[in-house]
Amino acid sequence: MTDWHTWHEAYDDPDSSLTKRLAVVRRRIAEALAPSAVGQVLSLCAGDGRDVLPILASVPRDRQPETVLVELDPTLAAAARETAAASGVAVSVINDDAGWAPNWQASTPVDLLLLCGIFGNVSDDDIRTTVRSVPSLLQPDGTVIWTRGHLTGHDVRPHIREWFRDAGLDEIAFDSEPVGYGVGVNRRPATTSGDEPIPERLFSFVR
Repeated sequence: MTDWHTWHEAYDDPDSSLTKRLAVVRRRIAEALAPSAVGQVLSLCAGDGRDVLPILASVPRDRQPETVLVELDPTLAAAARETAAASGVAVSVINDDAGWAPNWQASTPVDLLLLCGIFGNVSDDDIRTTVRSVPSLLQPDGTVIWTRGHLTGHDVRPHIREWFRDAGLDEIAFDSEPVGYGVGVNRRPATTSGDEPIPERLFSFVR
């Protein structure tokens, strides 16, 4: 399995694909939070929150949404709490398995769902299961931001984009490198049903 502390060291390289992905994700989060109607945010496999916490800190306190971060690694979860406190951002950090929906399902549906750093570490079947569940995790007109890189010999990004469309979600943006990161933004139209039951197990890491 991946050593996530070593993996995060790639952020120290300004030219790494991970650093470039982070910049795109932050920009897309800022765009999603621009409407004052955003009231709830959920980030699964949130790491230390470095994608969303700086953006939340730039939002006026009276407009900051209720935010839940879910992260299994205790060191990363603790870092998220510390960063949030130092930034004056009120968030709830759940130190538990993000793939097990009962750990966080009480916080849904949300206006903004972050699925970053997940799809490159789970099976294609788990990606499909998660994508099919997204409409039930979002409020009408809610937004999901997801990431998936190009793995050697296996670029599933076109399929993921199709799976989101098949789930009734409109694609708002897709930023990518030919061999590197991919960042997708999709929105749940008000006409798309969010009544499908959410499986208890959405995904399990295999890398």
